[in-house]
Amino acid sequence: MDQEEEPANKPTKGYGKRPVWQWVVIYVILAIIVYGLIYFIFIHKSGGGSSGY
Repeated sequence: MDQEEEPANKPTKGYGKRPVWQWVVIYVILAIIVYGLIYFIFIHKSGGGSSGY
């Protein structure tokens, strides 16, 4: 008879089962999406024209 000594919801060290680099990639992708949304919102409000440097 097999008995699992580890509970299924045992908290793991760090961020869980994903490696740190995967979390970094997820955060970077989310940051790009949020930055893009903010950027397009401000472009839309300003009319999208050139600022005349």
